[in-house]
Amino acid sequence: MQTSSQDIAATATEFGISTRGAYNQLYMRGWSFFEQCLATPWSPATPDGVINLGVAENSLMHNQIVKFIKQNTQVDPISQLTYGNGPRGSPRLQRALASFLNRKFSPLEPAKSDDIIVMAGVTPVIDALTWALCNEGEGIIIPQPYYTAFATDIPGRARGVIIPATFQDIEGYKGFDDVFDAEMNVQALETALSNAESKGVKAKGLMLVNPHNPLGRCYPPETIRAIAGFCQAHNLHLISDEIYAQSIYNNPDATDVVPFTSALALDLPIDTQKLHVAYGASKDFCANGLRLGMLHTRNRGLMGAMASNAMLGWPPYLVQDIWAAMLEDTDYTDEFLGKNRELLGESYKVVTDFLREQGVGYYGNSNAGMFLWIDLRRHLVGKKEGGQPPELRVGKLSPGDLERYLEREQHIWKVLGENKILLAMGSVFASEELGWFRMTFSASRPALEIGLERLKRVFDALKRSQL
Repeated sequence: MQTSSQDIAATATEFGISTRGAYNQLYMRGWSFFEQCLATPWSPATPDGVINLGVAENSLMHNQIVKFIKQNTQVDPISQLTYGNGPRGSPRLQRALASFLNRKFSPLEPAKSDDIIVMAGVTPVIDALTWALCNEGEGIIIPQPYYTAFATDIPGRARGVIIPATFQDIEGYKGFDDVFDAEMNVQALETALSNAESKGVKAKGLMLVNPHNPLGRCYPPETIRAIAGFCQAHNLHLISDEIYAQSIYNNPDATDVVPFTSALALDLPIDTQKLHVAYGASKDFCANGLRLGMLHTRNRGLMGAMASNAMLGWPPYLVQDIWAAMLEDTDYTDEFLGKNRELLGESYKVVTDFLREQGVGYYGNSNAGMFLWIDLRRHLVGKKEGGQPPELRVGKLSPGDLERYLEREQHIWKVLGENKILLAMGSVFASEELGWFRMTFSASRPALEIGLERLKRVFDALKRSQL
């Protein structure tokens, strides 16, 4: 992203704000855009509203969640309308989360409630974690492509630096499957570390999203071990974001995919003081709006540093105890998660059948999350260019070509918006190649079916308007 020090200074002067505030106001306004796009979301009562297949929200089990909350919410003024035990988390939720981790993540060493800090979503967890680990200008290595909001979570307040680890220039790279290969990861990470050092950026940690977002696939245990070994060799913290851990579905067409394995479940070659696992209620429990996330760490110094800022991301005890009630009811939780996996698999099939009918490619070796990585590269290419995707790797394009193809990617996005349907551009996920989009398939079935109808209109329009 191109930034202007003159624009930052002028904005700071105009509004009387800090330069960091001016920077964020100019370059970190993603949610401002979504507020405009989603002012009128689709519903049966608003049939002309926007259908959002761009944000990773799971609506498949909303009715079940609503019913549970209505039946099980009780207000205790002593524990829920006071400051309670403070901002580190409701003791009830901490206990329930420890039990849940022990049941579902199979840690080698049992999780304890003292190992857990609760915040208002995984975004505040990553923000607080970056602040605690990194001095300003120090960095976190992340394999590409990566979750778009890290571009806010890491630098937004903590002023950490994202150090991207690229794959496509590695000798022998063949495709997205290699993003999950142990040897390929080590090569990518070593190069990323060397590049950061050459720019004077000190790496303090590595962020692994498992299952992967946006590729929707679980890392094999041998790759997690290799990444942990890299971290140990270079004195880096390993942060494993496992927010999609229980959103694993059956994809009969996938090859060589593996089930989810938590970093906590493996005997990793890394100091346990440097292993930290994030999780939240948003994805597996279909409840983005509850704003609940947690970090499991056995590093008491890190826990204390994060706790010192926990008031800045302190969710209400009443909301925390809603999630605790779900987790305490193990029969309900098991049934809920099982049904969610079943519905994810069904929705995946609906969408992939549609994409095949439309002749749209996608990364097919996925079995986790609630989204697909779909290939719209052909719509970036004009008829005069032969209609075949040229070299679209960001690092290989000239500045002029990069600008031109980014404009075409944004044109696709504009056509989507005109048809009141949203997908997420791959470029916001730091995709190494332009023309890929992330498509969420976990909308309610009525919304999904109407969304696919609109998407067909978009594909037809793109074919007609191809440059």
